[in-house]
Amino acid sequence: MSVTPETLAAAAKSNAEAGLNSASAFVAAVFTAVERVSTLNLATARTAFDDSVAFSKAIIAAKDPKALAALNLGAVTPAVEKSVAYGRSLSVIGGDTQEELTKLVEAEAAALGKNFDTALEGLFKNAPAGSEAAVKAVKTALANANSAYEGASKAAKQVAAAAQASVEKATEVAVESVEKGTKAAVSALKVA
Repeated sequence: MSVTPETLAAAAKSNAEAGLNSASAFVAAVFTAVERVSTLNLATARTAFDDSVAFSKAIIAAKDPKALAALNLGAVTPAVEKSVAYGRSLSVIGGDTQEELTKLVEAEAAALGKNFDTALEGLFKNAPAGSEAAVKAVKTALANANSAYEGASKAAKQVAAAAQASVEKATEVAVESVEKGTKAAVSALKVA
């Protein structure tokens, strides 16, 4: 296997194009996430403004302190639910972005690994006689490293999924607690 200037130039061009494509895909994923967060923030701000105006009108229309207290208590649960929904939306955007970026990184790592394997095979073909044991040891070490990486990657994904499930469950419990507390306060207010 001889290396010519043309071979080096072609490899450099191919690597540059692949790098540019990877960088473009990475930046496009980040821009998409920023656009989604911006859209979410604008929608949230608009809803908050509309809710604020409606709440202010309701306060102005309140006839007595009980009605005012009921309005305040009645606003707690929807506010918490909207906050939780906003957080969930951000979590979905972050998760989607992380998944897309992970796929891009994994694809890039796979391509680099393939190129590395191809280069090693070229070197191994030209290895001197008697070096078969060393070649086999290098191949075994690479296979073990790849296996360890895949295992660690799988474990990290499982931990992230478990953490996400725990956060969702804790959020659900918190919202239920706020709803129960608010309902109890409204009931007590009606009795008083």
